[in-house]
Amino acid sequence: MRSSRILIVEDNAEQARTLKEALESLGHTVLGPAPDCSSALELIWRDKPDLAFVDTHLGSDTCEAVLEECDQQAVPVVVTTQETDELPLFCGSRDRLIGPPMLSVLTGILGPRGEQ
Repeated sequence: MRSSRILIVEDNAEQARTLKEALESLGHTVLGPAPDCSSALELIWRDKPDLAFVDTHLGSDTCEAVLEECDQQAVPVVVTTQETDELPLFCGSRDRLIGPPMLSVLTGILGPRGEQ
């Protein structure tokens, strides 16, 4: 994958910062992090990302509306979660990233320096 604009939708500030730093170190432009659905939807509509990392739950909300909009805009999604259980049904069969992202895992998903 070439250098991309990647949206982060994450309400945990530490998780968001870690993912942002890792993605930027791979040469990507990060949109967000968006801590809630409304912020995420605004970024999708305004900046149309090439890829989105979306947390399954944002505070007391689910990310279902964000996932639906990503589908509408043809934005691929990797669901992020701290849970090792099954993903909620609204997540469908999307790829999943569990726990804090390690650079090696992101490199495996995106390719070295953003090239796949």
